[in-house]
Amino acid sequence: MSEPTVDLSSIRGDWDFHTRYVTNAMDQTLKRLHKSWRALKARAPAASQVPVTGELMEEFIEACRQTRALTDDFLLMRDTQPTQKRAAGKKSRAGSKKPRAKK
Repeated sequence: MSEPTVDLSSIRGDWDFHTRYVTNAMDQTLKRLHKSWRALKARAPAASQVPVTGELMEEFIEACRQTRALTDDFLLMRDTQPTQKRAAGKKSRAGSKKPRAKK
């Protein structure tokens, strides 16, 4: 099962906008993940356990899946990061500086 390739040129906006969007989405998902984990621990049937069935566990699992998907988005953003362009001008080489004037 192959996934279609994403055409990044069709995405509106710039790279910085999309990285901020993915970062915000990850923050929100992690908050939801931690909230559901705390709720699961509060309903623990015994010490060092969490309930493994129920709607709360399903919510936790879905938050984990979304976190994984956003991790893939970070990898995509890393792979598509624009390169920094150097300022056009004279390139200096090591040892090619002018000697200082002697006083």
